[in-house]
Amino acid sequence: MEDVLRAALRRPPCVVGFSGGRDSSTLLAIAAAVARREGLALPVPATLVYPGRDEADEADWQRQVMGHLGLDEWIRLEVHDELDAVGPVAQEVMRRHGLTWPFNLHFHIPIMEAARGGSVVTGFGGDELGVSCGVVHPERMISRRRVERPRDLAAIAYRLGPRRPRWPRQFARAGSQIDDMNITWLTRRGRLALRSAFASDSLLATGWGRILRDNFWRSRYFRVCVDNFQTVADHYSVAMSHPFVEAPVIQAFARKGGFSGLDGREQILDLLAADLLPREVLRRQSKATVGSALWTETAKAFAERWSGRGLDERLVDPEAVQRAWLGDTRPVLATTMLQAAWLAENGDG
Repeated sequence: MEDVLRAALRRPPCVVGFSGGRDSSTLLAIAAAVARREGLALPVPATLVYPGRDEADEADWQRQVMGHLGLDEWIRLEVHDELDAVGPVAQEVMRRHGLTWPFNLHFHIPIMEAARGGSVVTGFGGDELGVSCGVVHPERMISRRRVERPRDLAAIAYRLGPRRPRWPRQFARAGSQIDDMNITWLTRRGRLALRSAFASDSLLATGWGRILRDNFWRSRYFRVCVDNFQTVADHYSVAMSHPFVEAPVIQAFARKGGFSGLDGREQILDLLAADLLPREVLRRQSKATVGSALWTETAKAFAERWSGRGLDERLVDPEAVQRAWLGDTRPVLATTMLQAAWLAENGDG
């Protein structure tokens, strides 16, 4: 992790996207420690501030981390409705690059502008790395030679068995997952395609180290995201750094966790920053949400006047997705489709 952050620090200004959450705080703390030890320019935290949006407010945590690290420079950028999913910043990105992933990539544009010619560090992948620890419970029981319940033997046999016989069970489980996600706008064909994708993704390699190398790091999800970030950042002459999903870091975690993996997010953060941040920062469970800044009146206004063009009707029911866009809850899972619809009606081809 220090090696990856050192490379970013050597391209100043090194701007760290800093929300006050555990991942961004950890990266900022490590970067500051490396900079001070090696005489490099200190990293500059950059925070998006959402006035009037209490669910996005992490000011108390941010001030605690900044005070602990003793950093003076802090970029704070106020956000109102300009970062809407189809607002002016997102529109500029889509006109320049087409549809990008993730759908909130444009949230990083103000930070890229502040870092022109330098580097930007994100905490992308930290959540997913933590979640990955939970899938190797059978491997952990094998390593510890302890079975907690008789049915755990079946779980171990299933986990270590060949992939093909696992498919029917995973396909059935994927159907339940989709039901829980309340995705109401898929056609029958679309739902079948999603179930198949979920089932395929769940057929993981055996052992946490192999999961990180074969499933996690190589996944299309991460590769497309990393590539899209850099494509957009090139316009600002910025080098992007995502330490949690950089190959050397993944390899190091895979070696450290081995077959049975680490015990979870807490152990990951302790390995990285137990000596750099207060325990209450590393153990906090709360997390801000910024969905209200992504879905403002701008998105609703477009959804209301949308012609119904631009989506694959073999997979998506246009009327159903429009109802979801205009509903009381913000359908984050339908955000990319909103952007695709906007691009179909406003793009230049």
